[in-house]
Amino acid sequence: MADYKNIVSFIKAREGGLSSATTDTASRNSSNCGNGSNMKPYHTNKGVTWTTFTSLASKLGYSATCSNFMAMPDSIWLKIYRSSYWNPMMGDKIKNQAVANVFVEMAWGSGVGGATNALKKFFISNYNKSFVDVSEMVKYVNELDSEGKSSDLFEKLNTYRKSFYKSLGQPANLTGWINRLNAFYIVNKPYAISKKEKKIGILAILLVIIGGLYLYKKLKK
Repeated sequence: MADYKNIVSFIKAREGGLSSATTDTASRNSSNCGNGSNMKPYHTNKGVTWTTFTSLASKLGYSATCSNFMAMPDSIWLKIYRSSYWNPMMGDKIKNQAVANVFVEMAWGSGVGGATNALKKFFISNYNKSFVDVSEMVKYVNELDSEGKSSDLFEKLNTYRKSFYKSLGQPANLTGWINRLNAFYIVNKPYAISKKEKKIGILAILLVIIGGLYLYKKLKK
């Protein structure tokens, strides 16, 4: 099954630190913890919005202070990431790491509800499958993995996400979204291969080696 820590370094690297960018919808609910270089109040740190940070404090057992928000220590960040994104998308139940990472990356960008709705549309348009919730989707992607089709699923998800970003009509953010998606694709492509595909690949290599040895012996005679 997938490991929740696998995608952490990617998310952190791409999110960066404190943000006060007005092009982000999170700017509508800013903190009172200081201003950025644009003289606008901070609203996000390491991808975690002020709204998310404050709303989860009591549930996850940390203090919703400005000092914690500004520092955003790993002890807090990981709790938020796992409880609010990885767990709701059932990452621990998904066999293929790359597919699990896609599910969570979509939730990270659009919220769990937004990601779930987007994935429902994806499965209808690409597989003619209608799902009620995430658990049904997870069951299906695990079936695809057992059939050796995770690589194909990963490619289709990547194409769908690119089209989705373009459909939003936000040119100020589009380049950044596409750059992040391209980087995500490169990092996660190696994980998209299912166990069945790996076995087939290994078998193919062995057959090539055996064939080569057989030909070599024949030529030596």
